Amino acid sequence: MDEIQEWMATLKCNTYDRPSQMKLTGIVHGIPVEMSFDTLKKLGKYDSFPPRDYMIPDLDNLLIKPEKHPRWNDMLATLFLPCTYSGVFYRRNLKIEAKLPLAIFILNVIPRRGDKELVRYPEVPVLYSLLKGSPRFPIRYLIMNHLWICRNKFGRDIIPYCRIITGLMKQFKAITSEDQGHPKRHQTFTLQKLGYGWTYTQSGRYHKQKSEGQRWRALKVDARALLPGEADEPESDAELPSGDEDYVDEPHGGENVNVGQGGQGRGYGGAFYDYTGRSYEPNWAHDGTIQEVIENQHPPAPIFES
Repeated sequence: MDEIQEWMATLKCNTYDRPSQMKLTGIVHGIPVEMSFDTLKKLGKYDSFPPRDYMIPDLDNLLIKPEKHPRWNDMLATLFLPCTYSGVFYRRNLKIEAKLPLAIFILNVIPRRGDKELVRYPEVPVLYSLLKGSPRFPIRYLIMNHLWICRNKFGRDIIPYCRIITGLMKQFKAITSEDQGHPKRHQTFTLQKLGYGWTYTQSGRYHKQKSEGQRWRALKVDARALLPGEADEPESDAELPSGDEDYVDEPHGGENVNVGQGGQGRGYGGAFYDYTGRSYEPNWAHDGTIQEVIENQHPPAPIFES
């Protein structure tokens, strides 16, 4: 952990013209350790689509002030149950299609120590993109700018992406296999272990999840094809949560969840941007379902050696 803190404390951002040229460099044991699109690509299968398939949104829309986006209310309506997002954004009020990927994030991608009952503002556009399949932006761009914002935010005492930073330090030989970190228990992620409030079942063709009265199912990758004239399994009706006390409006909801300004050195701002230098008008709309997104994705390869 000392090496991660040393890297974060010495972190600098280069001046760049295009988002893909962004680099964060910190010093560990006198060795420069660089985080960039290229070095992150060596750690794992980040952003596996061709570069032309990605659009890079303005940081205000993605991380800093997403609630100012002109389609903010449309995003909320897509993610939350009706009439539940005018005050505090509670996770229990998310539609189950949005609640599921957020549960995966908190368990496996960016674990939280607290604040597990609320949905943070920057999580809204990310969840919307996952559910709708658009806009598709590189996770490397999100990781680096999130780190740079954390580096420059006054009073912030949490360093995200510690395993990624550790992988980069190994990549640049700033630490070796003899350096011992703090052991942490880890369980392999499965749909059966999503934590409290989730119930998993399966049938011959579907994975099924239930959470707080809502049901969701996804066709298995290896599900057999239906025979001619054979009816598919019936889908259970979702049960909406009851009880007005769960949805009491609070006038200052979300004020404590803004991640703040990134500070100097960002070097980029504007409308959507891609690697070929073409600009785009902001547009979060996309026709599609989470099932289509699942069918078009491939399981990620392990990032680090066990």
